[in-house]
Amino acid sequence: MTTDALAALRAALGEDRVIIDQDSLALAGQDIFYRGDPVLAVVRPGGAEDIRRLVDMAREHKLHLVPRGGGASYTSGYLSSRPDRAVQVDLRDMDAIREINDRDLYAIVEPGVTWQALDEALAPSGLEVPFRGPVSGRVATIGGAIAQNAIFYGTGRHGTAADSVIGIEVVTGTGTILRTGSFGVETSLPFLRHFGPDLTGLFTSDAGVMGIKTAIVLRLRRRPPARDVVSFATADLAALFDFLEAIGRDGHASQVMALDVKLESERVRQTGLRAKIDYLRALLGGGGSLAKRAAEGVAMARASLRAAPGRGMAVHIFVEGEDDAECRSRVAAATALARERDLVAADPAVARAMLRMPFGPVTGLAGAPGERWVPIHAILPHSRALEGMAVVEALVSERAEGLAEHGIKVRHLLATLGGGAVTLEPMFLWRDRLTPFADQLLRGQGGSSPADAPARPAAEAFVASLRKEMIDRLDAIGALHTQLGRAYPYQQRLAPETAALFRAIKRELDPDNIMNPGALGTEPPTP
Repeated sequence: MTTDALAALRAALGEDRVIIDQDSLALAGQDIFYRGDPVLAVVRPGGAEDIRRLVDMAREHKLHLVPRGGGASYTSGYLSSRPDRAVQVDLRDMDAIREINDRDLYAIVEPGVTWQALDEALAPSGLEVPFRGPVSGRVATIGGAIAQNAIFYGTGRHGTAADSVIGIEVVTGTGTILRTGSFGVETSLPFLRHFGPDLTGLFTSDAGVMGIKTAIVLRLRRRPPARDVVSFATADLAALFDFLEAIGRDGHASQVMALDVKLESERVRQTGLRAKIDYLRALLGGGGSLAKRAAEGVAMARASLRAAPGRGMAVHIFVEGEDDAECRSRVAAATALARERDLVAADPAVARAMLRMPFGPVTGLAGAPGERWVPIHAILPHSRALEGMAVVEALVSERAEGLAEHGIKVRHLLATLGGGAVTLEPMFLWRDRLTPFADQLLRGQGGSSPADAPARPAAEAFVASLRKEMIDRLDAIGALHTQLGRAYPYQQRLAPETAALFRAIKRELDPDNIMNPGALGTEPPTP
């Protein structure tokens, strides 16, 4: 970075908000999977005016601004295509909850607020966001999840993170601070998203290419008085997908996930002591009688000591209701659907721990010490979900020799998305040294990874190639994706007319192409 550009950064934000030490810059060029080059600088703005000044400076010095939240990503969304020009905008200092309106049912938060922090702040008022957050909500920020359109808690009924957004405040590539939905109406309150064309949608799922979010308005609802889980298992994939379609259509569950039983067993056995203690505290601190909570704790402890028998998928159904009776009714309905398809009852201890503590430590970012993990995902309608799984299994079979050579395991996670879709998430696990960023994140959450684990670049390269090939094959049958970053094609898959509109909007909002260029298939940075 030139002396003039560095001086301009410090003048815009203050010296303490500009980070240029080499270790920090190196970590900023990595995510969970990708090892990019160090960026020029990391900045930690304190508000929208800081970002507006940052945009003016970036345009003058031809720098690129790459926004980042909690960082628990694996799609190269915040790794610049031109690190020699990149300034990473770390938004975690913008972590104020500006307003919780319990009458008009919205909350205004800054992008660095984590989902766990918001959930805890809402709990005393008996409210929550319909999309409650991703599993990584202990570290995942709301701004990052909106830019990546995260899924999980509540997705089975309420959709993705973007579906719970009412309005957004954003700084565009021109330095303009604008608001969307009724948030952008001077005489109104930010209670309604759809006032005229849906401008809010431009800034969701955008990986920051349309601007840098400085505030998000989220819809609220009354927190369900009762929640419960029920679990099943099956090795029949056709029966499993039929069950996912039926329960999605009938609306009995707020969320359904199906996890490879081998992966679930490995994850529970490999969970670090600190995380186990956290989960047991959550179980013992939950509702119900002390005896019941103690029994649940024992079940969790036993599950951590045994491997799940056989092969197949463990299916966990999360339900909610006005009271325990309504939850029992929903569990009974889910059980009837499962029995009709010969799914068998399974131990719900792991799901119950997630229910008690939804935002646990993110130690699942690695398996056993010295083991790496990275997934891909594909969203398909129910009518193509089984075909999608067949595509995955066929490719795994074709690459069996290479998988065996490098000791790579393939595991699976499925999740419902609303009533009409399923997310397939093949996961790759292999013995390797973690990226330094992933290791730092893991250690900060009570996990561990040996520093002397041998690096295996050939295995990493094989996984990278296999991920790309799997994405291409799934895209060929119409799969879609969230968390696009740079790993999944976007603009290349649009119809020509739609792609032209996307490019026109990008040029209007960011005429100098400084906002995370290269993400979402946008035009690459100029030399």
